[in-house]
Amino acid sequence: MRITDLLHISCRQVWRQYRKNIGVAVAITLGTAGLMVIITMGQSIEKNIGGNLEIIGNATQMRVSFKPLPSGSHLFDNREFRPETIQAIKNIPGVEAVSGIVIRMQFVKLVHQENTQFLRLIGVDDSMWQVHGSSAQAGTLFSDDDIRKRRPVCVLGQRVAQTLFGDQDGIGQFLSINDNLLKVVGVLDALSMPDKYKDLFIPLTTAQDRFDLISPVNRLYLRCHTWEDVEKVAVAATELLKKYQPYDEVEIIRFKELLAKIRAISLGVKIFVQLALIATLLLGGFGIWNIMMMAVTARTKEIGLKKAIGAEDHDILLQFLTESLVLCLSAAIIGFLVGWLGIRIAASILETSPPQHLFWLSTISAFIFCFFLGIVAGLAPAIKASKMEVVSALSYE
Repeated sequence: MRITDLLHISCRQVWRQYRKNIGVAVAITLGTAGLMVIITMGQSIEKNIGGNLEIIGNATQMRVSFKPLPSGSHLFDNREFRPETIQAIKNIPGVEAVSGIVIRMQFVKLVHQENTQFLRLIGVDDSMWQVHGSSAQAGTLFSDDDIRKRRPVCVLGQRVAQTLFGDQDGIGQFLSINDNLLKVVGVLDALSMPDKYKDLFIPLTTAQDRFDLISPVNRLYLRCHTWEDVEKVAVAATELLKKYQPYDEVEIIRFKELLAKIRAISLGVKIFVQLALIATLLLGGFGIWNIMMMAVTARTKEIGLKKAIGAEDHDILLQFLTESLVLCLSAAIIGFLVGWLGIRIAASILETSPPQHLFWLSTISAFIFCFFLGIVAGLAPAIKASKMEVVSALSYE
């Protein structure tokens, strides 16, 4: 039998039985599409999740600060992270953003109408918002332009805004802070920096100009691209700090236990999803086996008749095996189209482009898997059909 004839007969037979085949086809379609999306977009999804972990503790962050001076020391703490140190840390592979900040240890006096508060003042650069994944609950967060032009603006922690303005956000209001008049441009969301909801943020340059902050930068915050980068960045940053600031005692604080828990949860979810998708494909394969077994029984006389007019065992085996492959690969093709659509949607949501090498790797892997699934699922029914005796098959009722 010619291959074209074999394919034509197999495709026609699969189409005739489409009502029985639809459940199996859907399982294989979903399994194929799911595997393609997981393999292609898995890294992008993990990176996106790693970049938005504020609600569970900023696990991809670390903090670099100077160790406290000895108790009873009369030295004024004017230690600083020099620009070359900060730039070297920014260049470490795996570092997404580095923010230098200045924290005034003495509280500042904030006055608005008849309301007076004493708050901690933090001077930050524009990278602070990227490092913490921050957004404005109201108004806007100040930008690099505000920092370069040393504008007298401020962003309030959520609790400060509520105390001063109640249900109003206070955007556009002016506050007197240590006799400096600053305009409120934004209110920080509570999730990104839950430990700083009582603080006041102003541009780093404005803090240095107006509030006698001698040290340009006395604390750094880092954000890594992914969870996998955290340990490597911590080691590299330690070496750089020894090189560029050998006489300063510095500590790097990272959330080891939290990171370990999150990675374990992520791995568990990833394994569960992949196993569920593979199980879906295997169930599809079992469905093909069941359908082909029933087809052999239902077409016993057809098999006997073909053998009676000269069909060989291998002809019968190839026909049933090809039908199994056609069903499996047809569903895989539909799964490829669904998977491609899912990848495009995921890439659009994550605002990224799908890695082409992973896309083709997932496509080839899915088709190879479905090819072998079709063979394995159809082999036993095909062998059973090919081994039938002509007389028994023709007399079957």
